[in-house]
Amino acid sequence: MSLPKGTARKLVPKFIGPYRITKDYRNNSYLVDLPSRLKQRGIHPVFHSSLLRIHVPNDDRLFPGRLETQVADFGEIEPEWSVDKILSHHGKGVDAIFEIKWSTGDVTWLPYTQTPVPVVLMH
Repeated sequence: MSLPKGTARKLVPKFIGPYRITKDYRNNSYLVDLPSRLKQRGIHPVFHSSLLRIHVPNDDRLFPGRLETQVADFGEIEPEWSVDKILSHHGKGVDAIFEIKWSTGDVTWLPYTQTPVPVVLMH
């Protein structure tokens, strides 16, 4: 799982949860009911049994601050849009603008400095 910048990996817990197992695939893989904020970060909800542990409640008096929300603020991430293809362009070099067709079907014009994909400029 990618952590926010400035968070040391060795200071965060190895496991987060508890989350409910909703399906056993009978091959040591389990479907876990993850919250939407983890799904938005690209975490797939199917895990091998070696990555899961039985939940043992934490004694907050002995180990305070072990909740997932206290460890790091993962926040909401913006949904990513992927480019289907570049339809056309006008201009040359860094002054060029590109007509981009997004995977959602929208078509927009963007200047070279804002293009989400690497664009090779040819003369």
